[in-house]
Amino acid sequence: MAINVLDTQTVAAGATAYIIVKTGTIRCTCATASTIAIDDGPVIQLPAIAAGSTELYVGHPKKARLSAATDAATMVVTVNGGGTPAHNFAVGDFVATINGGDTNFAAAFVSAASAGKKVTAISNTTITTDIDSSAASADYALATAQYAVNEVPELQRCVKLVAGAVDVVVEQVQEV
Repeated sequence: MAINVLDTQTVAAGATAYIIVKTGTIRCTCATASTIAIDDGPVIQLPAIAAGSTELYVGHPKKARLSAATDAATMVVTVNGGGTPAHNFAVGDFVATINGGDTNFAAAFVSAASAGKKVTAISNTTITTDIDSSAASADYALATAQYAVNEVPELQRCVKLVAGAVDVVVEQVQEV
């Protein structure tokens, strides 16, 4: 089986890192035996690199295209699209936001994966987060022009990774 490595990140010994879930499968290696915990789950034992890598499943990728966001200490986003619910996020999911090319989606609304922000409440069409967007000058609303050229901000699911006593190299992989 061949794989593509989509990105690589080293989680330092005893440290926490966050990654945007792209495929749901990660491959972990470490110089000597160590551990890794995913989100707030149990610690997983990892062998030394001489024994090979360990592939782990971290859950499905999730993303939602956004049509609005509030400038508040707990940002609420409105999901663009139909369906009930219009998204598949759950309370407790770690998230990141990207502007999707829309420069009107101000920096105050953007939250990198490394920030470790979470979903705190959901409804069929809205997602409340602990992202502090209060520095924005006003609420965000998706303009028709941005929608027409597919420049739409997104909320994306992340996972929290906590390394044990040794650095852990984490690769997001995709089977080809």
